[in-house]
Amino acid sequence: MMDKTKIDHLIVDWGTTNFRAFAMDVEHKLLATQEAPLGLLQVENGRFAEALEQQLQAWITPGGQLPVYMAGMVGSAKGWVNVPYAQTPASASQLLEKAHQFSLPWGGMATIIPGVCHNYLYDQHDVMRGEEVQLLGLAELTGLEDFHAVLPGTHSKHAVVNGGKITHFSSYLTGEVFSVFSQHTLIAKGLPESSEFDNAAFRKGVDEAQTGELTNKMFLAWTHRLFNNLTEAQISDYLSGLLIGFELRNLSAPMIYLVGGHGLCQRYQIAAQQLHKSCEIFSGNDCFLAGMRKLILEQKNDY
Repeated sequence: MMDKTKIDHLIVDWGTTNFRAFAMDVEHKLLATQEAPLGLLQVENGRFAEALEQQLQAWITPGGQLPVYMAGMVGSAKGWVNVPYAQTPASASQLLEKAHQFSLPWGGMATIIPGVCHNYLYDQHDVMRGEEVQLLGLAELTGLEDFHAVLPGTHSKHAVVNGGKITHFSSYLTGEVFSVFSQHTLIAKGLPESSEFDNAAFRKGVDEAQTGELTNKMFLAWTHRLFNNLTEAQISDYLSGLLIGFELRNLSAPMIYLVGGHGLCQRYQIAAQQLHKSCEIFSGNDCFLAGMRKLILEQKNDY
């Protein structure tokens, strides 16, 4: 059993559907991890403090002073506190200027990192919460100040970092469209779940995404099996390749860093390499912790 006296601070990645917490020592080394299907939508009546305390009870003591650093949708309008976004170009210091601090009921201070907003055309905006921490962490892990990154997920992000600042990013609903289409459309109704990744079907989707319009090409999920080009079991991976292929087809950067879960990042890596782009995968958790470490150290140096 872990010695609670070794814990110096706690880090929390709290999103719409999932909750991850990390116990860290004074040297910012990971001591323990905890995950739960406790997204913001599962917290009833805004009782975030009670939900957090329940999740962290193995690590905290009443009246304890462990600081808790949080990022993600916990700082959104649907979360615990609606923390105003930092604007691009956004650095670590600019994120800390917007960070929200408050006392926790059981003792200690909580800090919520704000997220970033990018205004890319007139009244058109894009936003991220949580990914900004991963991008700072990626810069720390690679030692680079200039790079392009793709962060796959429900709402995939394409980001540009210049001079250590997040200067531009765009969001893609690839994951959400795949989920909705595969679960709630007539074309995908009754399709079997594939137990193994079908590389050929996935690559066919990536290739066919390089021309035409998205909603027209998605109809091929029906006609390919109607004319025996693909089996029903192959359609899920074909559709995944099609959507990821559309997402990446206009990406101009020759080298990209993929940040996230290994399984999904591998799909993006296959698609990127098929489109003649070099890429390297980094763990989303590793980048998140490295980014939080940078923010915590910079915050301490400011005091």
